[in-house]
Order: sequence, then C-alpha cells, then structure tokens
Amino acid sequence: MLRRTPAEVRALVPRGERLLSWSRTFGAAGGYAVATDTALYLPVPEPLRLPWDLVAKATWGDDAVLVVEGRVDPRGRDHVWRVRLDDPGAFPTVVYERVTSSVVVSERVALEGDDGVRIVARRSGDGVRWTVTFDPGLDPNDPDLRRRADEALAELRSTLGI
Repeated sequence: MLRRTPAEVRALVPRGERLLSWSRTFGAAGGYAVATDTALYLPVPEPLRLPWDLVAKATWGDDAVLVVEGRVDPRGRDHVWRVRLDDPGAFPTVVYERVTSSVVVSERVALEGDDGVRIVARRSGDGVRWTVTFDPGLDPNDPDLRRRADEALAELRSTLGI
C-alpha cells in the first residue's frame, strides 16, 4: 500500500535531493527518519543530516535502525544513533542499499601481526572519499604505523587507478 508523504517530510528534503523513503519515529526525538538520494536525516535529539559517505554502518532490528557514523568524536568514540521506527516500510532496505552502494572498495591491511587498518573508498558527491581506520590497540599517531598505512593506501589507490 502506498503512503502519502506528509508535508513535514517533504519540508525536510532540500531542493536538489530526491526523497527515497521515510518513516515516522518513536521516542523523545519524535518526527521522521528520511532517506534521500544523497543523505540520511534523523531526528536525534536535534535534526541530523548524514551524507551517505559518512554512514559507516546501518543495521535494522527490534523496530529500530542503528546508525554508526564514520567519524569519531574528540574522545575517539563512534557516533551511534538508535531510532525506533513506527511503520518502517521500505526504509531499512533503502538505507542498507544506499550505504552499501556508496562503498567503492573496502580493504583490510595487516600492519602488526593480525592488527591493522581498514581502508575504505566511498562515493562522495562527485568524487571519492578515503578513510583509514586503525584497529583498536594500534596508535594511529605512531609514525611507523602511520607511514605503513599511508603506503598501503597509496598502493591500493594506484592499483585501482583512483
């Protein structure tokens, strides 16, 4: 059954973006979770816009979507939001598809025994955004580890021609 898009949802979508899916949310934040062709909008606790290349992970379960942002806070912790959805419809599927389709390449590189980095290239606007994420326990400020991670990134970029 098709749902009519409420005016409040249409108002959340900026000019130039295409609405893909939406769901009413529960909880203190209230409002709507909205997926467009370029970003995810969540009402947590203030309205949040996350371009798809910044969504590291999104999972669905227990009537809620759990979103992990690809940037960490100043204390090195992930930004994580759990938003309960009233009638999710296609919303979880659309979010999964958008996050997955933004990944160009994801490669794990060992640097020290089994520990290493995850190198990810994601579509971002008209280009590609690269991230290098160190495993817990490895110091990203260690000059030798940073040099080796940068070399691995350069080799991957060269191999792929990106």
